[in-house]
Amino acid sequence: MFVRNWKLWAVIAVFVWSLTTLIQVVPDKQLANWQRLAELAPSVLQEEILSSLEKRPDYKQMNQFQIDQATKEAFAEVSQANNIQVLGHFRDFAFITNLKLGLDLKGGSQLLLQAQPSKLVPEITPEVMRGVETVINNRVNSLGVSETVVQRAGRDRLIVELPGVKDPQAAKDRIGTTALLEFKELAYNDNGSPMLDDTGSPVWRDVNLTGADFKSAQAVPLANGRNWVINFHFKPEGAKKFGDLTSRLVGKQIGIFLDGLPTDRGPDGRPLSMQSYHGINVIEPIRGGDGEIKGSFTKDQAVDLASKLNAGSLPTKVVILEERTVGATLGQDSIDKSLIAGLAGIGLVMLFMLVVYGVAGLVANTALILYTLTTLAVFKAMPVTLTLAGIAGFILSIGMAVDANILIFERTKEELNNGKNLYSAIEAGFEKAFSSIFDSNMNSLIACSVLMAFGTSVVKGFAVTLGIGVAISMFSAITATRVFLHLIPKNVKLFGVRMDKKSNASKANAKVG
Repeated sequence: MFVRNWKLWAVIAVFVWSLTTLIQVVPDKQLANWQRLAELAPSVLQEEILSSLEKRPDYKQMNQFQIDQATKEAFAEVSQANNIQVLGHFRDFAFITNLKLGLDLKGGSQLLLQAQPSKLVPEITPEVMRGVETVINNRVNSLGVSETVVQRAGRDRLIVELPGVKDPQAAKDRIGTTALLEFKELAYNDNGSPMLDDTGSPVWRDVNLTGADFKSAQAVPLANGRNWVINFHFKPEGAKKFGDLTSRLVGKQIGIFLDGLPTDRGPDGRPLSMQSYHGINVIEPIRGGDGEIKGSFTKDQAVDLASKLNAGSLPTKVVILEERTVGATLGQDSIDKSLIAGLAGIGLVMLFMLVVYGVAGLVANTALILYTLTTLAVFKAMPVTLTLAGIAGFILSIGMAVDANILIFERTKEELNNGKNLYSAIEAGFEKAFSSIFDSNMNSLIACSVLMAFGTSVVKGFAVTLGIGVAISMFSAITATRVFLHLIPKNVKLFGVRMDKKSNASKANAKVG
């Protein structure tokens, strides 16, 4: 019995999965806390997350990898609040969904970046751009921003979209700087005195040890609570180089430079000048692979530097060519209009099917509701970032899903006019319409694949939602509609005849009214 009705159970399973995936039930208190965290600035949010981690009973037993992993999980949980859509409340619980919304719906910032050649990187090659894209992605993720988009635009440019970012300047500062941390040794002349250049500044020599050798970096406050330092941990190769370097330079100076400037800062908070910077005196070899960068950092400076070091250094200089800001009000207005358009489109389609096909149209509308829930659930599960273009693709796919039902119903009418009973006519209608439906949908999927391969971000958003919708419509039209038709009682007329496997349809009953 179960095997014979496997299609019915499959439809039920898809319906249950769609509801449980799309809709969450959370306590009102938890929802309020998520919404509060979503309003915090990135630096404040990071501080609160670290503070909550330190209160965990097992925090002191956690290694650095576990701390980093727990921090990422906390950011991922908080990021849910960035896209929560509240569907309703019941007693002390809220029904929510969190479909991911793009920049045009949620508001935020869009940056156009350009990689520029340098002495170390004389030519911007695809390999260089891959490195830039990877580092920018890591830095954007460290902001705690969800649904970000980092994609190439041309030979040497990147488009970065930051939905919901309240402080675009902080994002620009973190994204656009190279953050090249270098260790250097002080050069000495034959007399044992530090060498000076023409400006009177000490001469520092490269030792091939940079922030790229770091495994991790973390901002830590000093006891006074005003200044912060960065604790760092080297990778195995970096730890060996650092140990050899400090062993060789005992009693001498090591300099630490960020983007060519000393990390030490003066009373004004700016880096010390090259003339007044004399580095750090090495007292004894450091072979454990751990160290500390001091520089009178403020909390924001230390957190920002640690994030940059963890993300990696850009292989070349990057400049910001253009910045666009989309207001949250405009985004909400777009959501409201899209919702109205979507509901109107679905409503008109369902009304048309009901008027033209009667009970069969009601069956198609039921399958259409299942299709809508399933498609939205897939968008959430993948996840798909919904933009205005993506919503347009989704609404278009709804119309295409109904097209399949129309083909099936018209084929069924033809079979009834040829004298078949209703059950046989429905089966023949599905069988004969399948090839047309399959060919049509395959052509649509091929077009979507081309758009995704060669289109811009807006076009890709349209193609992704349309492609997913077309693929799911095959299930809703071929399987769901078929199952629902066979569930209709035999005393209910479809296309003017009753559902009866045994009796043949008379010409009067087979007449399509």
